[in-house]
Amino acid sequence: MVVIDLTENFAKIGEDVDFSGEYKLDDGLLPYPNAKLVRVKVHFHISYNKPNVKIEGVIGCVVQGYCDRCLEPINRQIDLPFCQIFYKDSSDEEDGYVYSESRLDATKAVCDEIVLSLPGSLLCKQDCKGLCPKCGTNLNQRQCDCDLSRENAFSVLKDLKF
Repeated sequence: MVVIDLTENFAKIGEDVDFSGEYKLDDGLLPYPNAKLVRVKVHFHISYNKPNVKIEGVIGCVVQGYCDRCLEPINRQIDLPFCQIFYKDSSDEEDGYVYSESRLDATKAVCDEIVLSLPGSLLCKQDCKGLCPKCGTNLNQRQCDCDLSRENAFSVLKDLKF
């Protein structure tokens, strides 16, 4: 759980107070099959501006899994920007996050940010070439001799007359 004690923030209205921590969160947050969230590290700047609390910073996620293109095992650090406003519990904000008294539980906001901001695919490197669709060779390690030129299945449609 990412729980923040706001006592220091209440004493320094409008000033940034740093907050850092390392957490173990649910692997179910990940959109990648057979991957796990090894570690979540947060570094936030928290500012109390009566009655709201603004949190800005970075969520660092370490993800272990397999590359979506070449299936090689990877251990990847993904840094996600974070910026949220938390409203006092008596607020009528329906879509926002709330806090009560001097305790702010940012777990849901951090989890939501991870779910919404992680890249759509987990890659070993941005220019991963993947596997050959014929022989399965990892094209990052070597080229194969497979003939991948084939006629487009939709090429017969080019001769249709309307």
